[in-house]
Amino acid sequence: MEMLGEARIKASRETVWDALNDPMVLQASIPGCEALERTADNAFSATVVSKVGPIKARFTGKVTLSDIQAPRSYTLTGEGSGGAAGFAKADISVSLEAFEPQLTLLRYTVKANLGGKLAQLGSRMIDAAARKSADEFFDLFAKQVNGRKGDGSQASAGSGLDMLELAAPSAASVAQVAPEPGPAQVAAPVPVASHAPAAASTEAHNDAVMDVLTSEQVKVWISDEIAVVTLNRPGSRNAMTYDMWKAFPAIMGSLARNPKVRAIILTGAGDDFCSGADIPEFEKVRGDAAQATAYEVAVDACCDAIADIGKPTIAVLRGYCLGGGAHLAMSCDFRYASAGAIFGIPAARLSIVYGVRGTRKLLSLVGLPMAKKILFGAQRFSADEALLNGFVDQVSGSSAKAASWWQRLRGAEASPSVPVDPMAAARDFARSLAGNAPLSIAGAKALLNGMAMGTGALDLAHAERQIEAAAGSDDYREGRAAFADKRAPRFQGR
Repeated sequence: MEMLGEARIKASRETVWDALNDPMVLQASIPGCEALERTADNAFSATVVSKVGPIKARFTGKVTLSDIQAPRSYTLTGEGSGGAAGFAKADISVSLEAFEPQLTLLRYTVKANLGGKLAQLGSRMIDAAARKSADEFFDLFAKQVNGRKGDGSQASAGSGLDMLELAAPSAASVAQVAPEPGPAQVAAPVPVASHAPAAASTEAHNDAVMDVLTSEQVKVWISDEIAVVTLNRPGSRNAMTYDMWKAFPAIMGSLARNPKVRAIILTGAGDDFCSGADIPEFEKVRGDAAQATAYEVAVDACCDAIADIGKPTIAVLRGYCLGGGAHLAMSCDFRYASAGAIFGIPAARLSIVYGVRGTRKLLSLVGLPMAKKILFGAQRFSADEALLNGFVDQVSGSSAKAASWWQRLRGAEASPSVPVDPMAAARDFARSLAGNAPLSIAGAKALLNGMAMGTGALDLAHAERQIEAAAGSDDYREGRAAFADKRAPRFQGR
């Protein structure tokens, strides 16, 4: 029998990990567990009473932990004998993904073998009993973890932005938030257009950045070398305010300079990614032609900062992704959507001409006929349509298996064959990218983006500097040495 599943637990990954290694918590969470005692550092003895169909028995045996990568994953192996009822052995692979400082995704895969009378029962009965036990375990486990909260534990990575660095950047850093390339490291600058604020307006710009961060309209958190940037106005479907647009170049610049960040995920709080610009504030910030021009400069600067950062970016899209939200998503290198995501660019309904940069990105993703259809029609389209037309790269939860009779009885959804949550899929992908050479990714990104944006967008001299810097880097030597030694390379980005 094989089974997989996942559960969201509202606690830090460290808290969940400690609970998974606490015999008292496990005993209280395992249905029918009468005793669970530690016999060694990673071994326990166990007694469990279990009922599968007409067979009820007391199983005694042992539990061992292996492949331990604290606080991220382990394999739990349980072996038990129930006398005449037969025997059971199960290998359970458990992984913990830190979605937020106080939100952990627990994923598990079970592979089990049964013998004796248990093996004679039908597969449906066994599967239903296993799923029921798993559901009960996670209900009980979540209650145990919630009872442990309040111990002050926090995710070790913490928040990723240096608030002092962002509090008073120089006028030059506002105009170009990425540092000038040095001899050992070339980083593509993040342009903020030619309308970048002068020194006289730097203080007001800094205040806007700090207001956005301190009010948590945009949240940033780093874990496992992945930075998650969250638009945090769920009551407004994460609509972007003028100050949020202006804050992004500084935020992305900070992440560009952070060597602990290898990939970036952009997402929205609650049920939506982003419904676009905050139209109710237009009267104040976009009321005339001059304000409209300044507003578009801020939008372009924000999206350019996302597009030009020399690290891979992934947009995780749930619910609405409309207008300016679509521009944010298109500025990322990849787009992972939920099955229920809704897309659209309603500029034609507001008598707005979608910006040059956003239109170019749309054209490069979907092609000319589809880009015209999206912009002329101003109609919304589904995640499946977005996958077909090239707007998104993956839709999570669209290939679910049929629900078992137990799930239909409970009204539960089918067990997914791929993660239903696009954040889980995006983090898996981001982690695979984070292990590759940063200089290679930065150089390839600059070349591809420049070529895709058309004539004049690619700075050939800058591209050649990136190629030369990578060829002379420590990472290049490490890559060759790792290949010769048949081991995984350890890249440092220099």
